[in-house]
Amino acid sequence: MPLTFQKESRSKGEWLSYLESTHPADIEMGLGRVTQVAKALDLFKPAPITIVVGGTNGKGTTTALLGQLLAEKGLTSACYNSPHIHQYNERINRRDSVNKARLSTDEELCIAFSAIEQGRGDIPLTYFEFGTLAALWQIQQWQVDVALLEVGLGGRLDAVNIVDTDLAIVTSVGLDHQDWLGDTLDLIGMEKAGIARANKPLICGQPNAPKGFVDAANKHQAITQYQGKDFSIVATNQGWVMTQAGETLELPHGHIPYYNIASSVAGLRTLDLLPDAAGIRKAVTNTRVAGRLSYYTCEFKGQAITFILDVAHNGQAAEFLAEQVNSCNVAVLAMLADKNPAAVMAALPQVDCWHLASLQGYRGQSSKELHAQVKASCSDKLLICHQTVKQAMQACLQEFGSKKEADYKKEAEYKILIIGSFLTVSAAEKALEDLDGLTHLVAKAGSK
Repeated sequence: MPLTFQKESRSKGEWLSYLESTHPADIEMGLGRVTQVAKALDLFKPAPITIVVGGTNGKGTTTALLGQLLAEKGLTSACYNSPHIHQYNERINRRDSVNKARLSTDEELCIAFSAIEQGRGDIPLTYFEFGTLAALWQIQQWQVDVALLEVGLGGRLDAVNIVDTDLAIVTSVGLDHQDWLGDTLDLIGMEKAGIARANKPLICGQPNAPKGFVDAANKHQAITQYQGKDFSIVATNQGWVMTQAGETLELPHGHIPYYNIASSVAGLRTLDLLPDAAGIRKAVTNTRVAGRLSYYTCEFKGQAITFILDVAHNGQAAEFLAEQVNSCNVAVLAMLADKNPAAVMAALPQVDCWHLASLQGYRGQSSKELHAQVKASCSDKLLICHQTVKQAMQACLQEFGSKKEADYKKEAEYKILIIGSFLTVSAAEKALEDLDGLTHLVAKAGSK
């Protein structure tokens, strides 16, 4: 029987400010503190079936598709993602068996935070640990069939990794968070394989997984399945064809990366939770994720213009983007200080004009600092600095508007790519509401 707690008098905003002050460090690796609190509150199994999703890129799209697939199977699910784009409530959401989704309410968040505050006693928790425990508590209260939990950083020592996992999916293994996870793919792979469990399925969506990942997965005695070896997905004129265990499945193109589609389908098949083929195709078609290849089409001076927003913040994510937006040669980039902007820009060689923007906050950096990091490796590119993402977007519009009419009419659709972080996407979406001269805005999430 779940423990019950009453909401304290703090508002959601007050709780979030409080979470930021409960521990002197923003990140402190290790599971000791969070395990103690989870034990006191009995949070190790928030739902009858628990699926954990880790990886360098693609975690959000994978959990989104898993939720759609489970709904087509007639199952309820709840999902924990991070970070959010606009409001914290986005981090905890549920989907019922008829595929209706909703975010956690402010009231639910406040009660969940109260539960963790009362359950932790004098144990210090970081912002992410507190939020993760609150998500587990809330998911438990919802009494759904399946919990879908996204790993925040790495895997082995991430707070999410305390749960009793029935299926682990690692979407990809790339260079990111190197200060915490190591500076080689083998070291990062080892950390990400840490979400595996003995005698439980582990899906790896990274083709040619690094040796460090394979060795760690074997050490954990997981039941492994690797993309390109145990299952595969290839393009056709109509979409994709996936093969696994001798079975072939035809799929539509969808709006999310194909390797995440394959990993999701492969994972649920191991638990016998897949809907029928029609249900799988419907789920793939309907899965769209905010902040991942979100297209905003509008008009500027009577001409079509499209902003393409994506949270890509490392080289691997940018390589996928390059395949999707190969005709785009103008971009806005705003990144946190602990990322590698040169790797992102190198993966998008088609972009020859970069508008660099500042991000605020303790991990943010100014456009001038960003410029200093990339000027040597991008000497053949046009680099322009701006104070904000909005100013960078407005400058792109002015540049477009200054073209001679004969020039821009040659382009069926002018595209501007905006990337770098969740904060970048959030700032861009807010800016789109009142950019000078922009009309007839239409949003469409998902890749083309």
